[in-house]
Amino acid sequence: MKNEWIVIEIRVRGKFVDFVGAVLSASGCSGTVVEERKLDTFVVPDNDLDPSADYNMKAYFDTVADSNLLIAELQSALQDIPVLSNQDIRVTLGGTVRIEDWAEDWKQNFSAFHVGKNLVIRPSWEEYLPQEGEVVIEIDPGMAFGTGTHGTTQLCLEVIAEQLDRPDPPADMLDVGTGSGILALGAAALGCRKVVATDIDSVACAIARENVDKNGYTDRIKITEQTLEQLPGQFDLIVANILAEENVRLKNAFMDHLCPGGWLILSGILKEKESLVCRGFADLPLKFFPSRYQGEWICLLLQRLMA
Repeated sequence: MKNEWIVIEIRVRGKFVDFVGAVLSASGCSGTVVEERKLDTFVVPDNDLDPSADYNMKAYFDTVADSNLLIAELQSALQDIPVLSNQDIRVTLGGTVRIEDWAEDWKQNFSAFHVGKNLVIRPSWEEYLPQEGEVVIEIDPGMAFGTGTHGTTQLCLEVIAEQLDRPDPPADMLDVGTGSGILALGAAALGCRKVVATDIDSVACAIARENVDKNGYTDRIKITEQTLEQLPGQFDLIVANILAEENVRLKNAFMDHLCPGGWLILSGILKEKESLVCRGFADLPLKFFPSRYQGEWICLLLQRLMA
């Protein structure tokens, strides 16, 4: 498994962090860390950013022959976003990092938290004593997206929990763009009997397999690098926490894999892209439910109509 990445540092105002993160993801970034918060040994850091404060984002990319060209391409991509075009966003080279260092960066902003009534997500370095009825999953993001602290991941987990609490819960789930495997693990922990989790990133798949193994769900979760188009079968529930444009591009593939009456959860979508995604799915036999919002992000819940 790959063990070294190039680090790009970006100085950005707090209110623009999500926008910059979306651009970085679309540009091939393996993940980001927002640094330079004041920490107290006895106080868990607040996940909220001060909109008016400046933060240092670290973005991790595969090593490249010409880092100056990468910086120029990122600067251009950021300037192409209208809300960022007039901002003084500085992009610089920050050296290289190994996977062990990446894991250390996550620790300052990741602590155990609850999702819904019964699910608890904790990092491997933190102990948690479960209360009656609680189920705990342990997650290490490594170089993959997904600790559960990001708004889109929390929204997806909340909707998954609600679906699995229905009188007729989904028997199986397809997790598209699994990252660290957190959504697949959450579903299995909450009772989903079969989960297929796919990601085109081999590093993400390796980390997801490690997380599935350490939580004891290898009999219920299959991790694969197959593309959505290559996967066989249909599912009662499909979750795609990916970029808005990718959700729209894959809409027909989603329908090919979604059972009649099945549920589709879409996230990774900025508020400004909500109409784009809704229009993209409007011509399909789907029922739309009210959108969920957290910060700058949204989550859509749709159900395939019966034939």
